[in-house]
Amino acid sequence: PAPSRADPDGAMPVERTPARNGDLPVLGDNEEIRLSEPKIKLYTGQDLQGEGVLHLTTSRIVWLNAQNPASSYAMDYPFVTLHAVSRDKASWPEPCLYCQLKAEETDENGDEEDEPDIPELRFVPADAGHLQQIFMVFSEMSALNPDPKDEQEEDSSEEEDDDEGAALGMCAPNGAAVWEADHNDAAMEDADEDEGLEPEGDVSMETTTK
Repeated sequence: PAPSRADPDGAMPVERTPARNGDLPVLGDNEEIRLSEPKIKLYTGQDLQGEGVLHLTTSRIVWLNAQNPASSYAMDYPFVTLHAVSRDKASWPEPCLYCQLKAEETDENGDEEDEPDIPELRFVPADAGHLQQIFMVFSEMSALNPDPKDEQEEDSSEEEDDDEGAALGMCAPNGAAVWEADHNDAAMEDADEDEGLEPEGDVSMETTTK
C-alpha cells in the first residue's frame, strides 16, 4: 500500500508503512542511511509494535517491522522533541532510546489544550551495548534537521531583539538553551561603561563555559 500519514489530525506525526525494499527503506533524493540496527523492538506508549530494523538516515527515522511489514513507521527528525538513553528500570524494564514526539496542542474542537498528550516511543535494542552509538548518530542527524518553524521564530525574535540590543537565547534542535556569548558580552560591557558599578550582592548570573 502507498505510504500514508497515521492520524490526519497530526496527533501522531508518523508515516505508516513507508516504502521499503526488503529490510531497507526506499530512500529519497540525497538521503543516505547513517546507521542500521537489527532486532529493535518498538513500543508506542506501552504497546509493543514488534521487532524490526531501525534505520537512521540523513533525513528520517525509519523502523521497518520484520514480523508485520504493514506495521512500520517513519518520521522526520523535527517531530522528535526529545530523545534520551533510558537505563532506569523503574521507568522502563529494558534499556532503550526514549523519544517524545510533538504533541497536538488543540483538541478535536480546535481549542487549545492545557496539557496535551505527548506521544512517546521507545526503541529497545537486543544488545543494550549499542544504545550509545544509536543515540550519538540520532543526535547528529537531528542537529542536521532543525525544525523550520523554530528557525522562523528565532529569525523573528533576533530581528526584534537586535533593535533593542538585548541579550539573546536560542533553542537548539534538542530543546537545549544556547548561550550566545557575543551578544551577552556586548550587553555586559555596555552596562559596565555606563554605570562603572559592580553588580549588587543579590544579583547572580549563570553562564555556561566551554
